[in-house]
Amino acid sequence: MFPFRLATTSYIYPDQIVPNVIRLAPYFDEIELVLFESQGENNFPDESEIQALRAISLNDQVGFNVHLPIDIFLGDVKEETRSKGVSAIRKVMERTLPLNPSLYTLHFDLRDENGQDYSDLGAWKRRLAQSLEGILGQGVEPSQISIETLRYPFEWVEEIIKRFGFSICLDMGHILLYGQNLKLYFDKYLSHTSVMHFHGHENGIDHLGIDRLSEKNLRLILSRLNDYRGVVSLEVFSLDDLQRSLRVLEEKWKRS
Repeated sequence: MFPFRLATTSYIYPDQIVPNVIRLAPYFDEIELVLFESQGENNFPDESEIQALRAISLNDQVGFNVHLPIDIFLGDVKEETRSKGVSAIRKVMERTLPLNPSLYTLHFDLRDENGQDYSDLGAWKRRLAQSLEGILGQGVEPSQISIETLRYPFEWVEEIIKRFGFSICLDMGHILLYGQNLKLYFDKYLSHTSVMHFHGHENGIDHLGIDRLSEKNLRLILSRLNDYRGVVSLEVFSLDDLQRSLRVLEEKWKRS
């Protein structure tokens, strides 16, 4: 129905990854495997789960993309913290490579473990680049690593993305939540975008259904999706939000 590959997250039902993928696979081109937490071995799929996901992929012709942990701080001042983050990412990549994911989405968090922003951007970026050197060479092409738009101006990390050859994850929900200029982001970054995260927000609560978006923003987004051939992930975490998002997407798409 769409020119892009439609995806949603692996946490729509309150259950483990495999049961979610079993139920969602027949309806989507890809499933975004959300591996947000790096602490604890049980937070990553084990070998039997990977084999089960491979079987589902083959049977239902569904692909995967992987959202890397968000509780890591690759630009932290402490070498031990950076090293833990690099190790977590390497472990996820190694574990999920048999699934042949289309891409891996990564956060460049500007905060430290206590939630405080780094004041020296130059030093933060130098530490970040050093960590990224340790991530490459895992059988994943740099262009398969998509860097997500967060709450700070994305231009701050443009140089790093270009230097390493990464692609971009255009999170439309984040851009709107933080009051950034969505049209500007489209104009500037869409040609280098491998995945878009599509979700709404309300009263400061993020990752809600796209029915929470204004008509103006929906029209803008759909107009840019007409010629987009990458992945669009409905990044919501409940069946209700997913169903409402799918209804809105289908209805608006038919009219556009």
